[in-house]
Amino acid sequence: MNLSDDPNLYRRPRLFDTILALLSVLAAYPLAGSLITLLVTGGISLDDGFQSITAPVVTKMLVAQALGQIVVLALPVFWFVSRFTGKGLFGKATLGWLGIGKPGSVRPALMAGLGMLLLQPALYSIVELQTLLLPSLGAFGKTLLQEQATLDLFLRKLAGGASVEGFILSILVLVLTPAVCEELFFRGYIQKSLAVNLSPRRAVLFTGLVFALFHMAWFNFVPLTLLGWYIGYIYWKSGNLLAPAIAHGTNNLAALILLKTGVESGGAGEAASGMPVSWQWWILVAGSLVLFFLLIRSFPVKTALEDADNPMPRGHR
Repeated sequence: MNLSDDPNLYRRPRLFDTILALLSVLAAYPLAGSLITLLVTGGISLDDGFQSITAPVVTKMLVAQALGQIVVLALPVFWFVSRFTGKGLFGKATLGWLGIGKPGSVRPALMAGLGMLLLQPALYSIVELQTLLLPSLGAFGKTLLQEQATLDLFLRKLAGGASVEGFILSILVLVLTPAVCEELFFRGYIQKSLAVNLSPRRAVLFTGLVFALFHMAWFNFVPLTLLGWYIGYIYWKSGNLLAPAIAHGTNNLAALILLKTGVESGGAGEAASGMPVSWQWWILVAGSLVLFFLLIRSFPVKTALEDADNPMPRGHR
């Protein structure tokens, strides 16, 4: 048995500590983001269609965003976990508890990324259907559409221009950094800690909901929740943090490519693409979902689920 898989070697993370850490980070992250944005933009107005955001400002915002995720989301996780492993911030036991560096991680990671690709048509359809249906909700629906259109415009600005350097930086900040930092926090710490206190299934469901709320984008709440549940499921089954990180990064890369190519859901006052009403499209969606569920059925499961399925004895708290 791998040393990091033996639950009796660790203190059990308390539910109260986990919830407190979650609430603290959820409160600190938007505050840190607002402060960083203010510092790097120098207080310039962002109400002019983001025209005042120049290329140097975009670079500063990207770097600041990456640093914010590393400092607020990722680094605290190692401190939280080291408190009940007692083996140091980046010790083998701490990394093992999080699911980092375990053997046999390549196959589940590749399958997780493939599964995320197979989910993309269905997720895109949900977004497009929302675009079609939200205007029927009156002012509330139109507000959600306008907020999403504004967010898309801002993200396209962050995604950079046509330069190779800008595209590489956008991949590092918008694809890789959140894939690593958010998975460290939500799956590596929150879901894992909840699983040993509640149950793995409840931990997946709860963490997926919190993951969606964390992004503060009500328009994307349903797709983000589904993403959170899928990513949480593959972490539960594989025990390897590389699998959810690859899945998360795959989704981010797909979204970045859509932004760069100008393919997106319609905003307020815009017509939807029409793709969801095409029967050929729905055949593609159905086929991708069938392949997705076949992949899930064959997804490799870790041989020992002690960390989450066999909670530590009370004497090891």
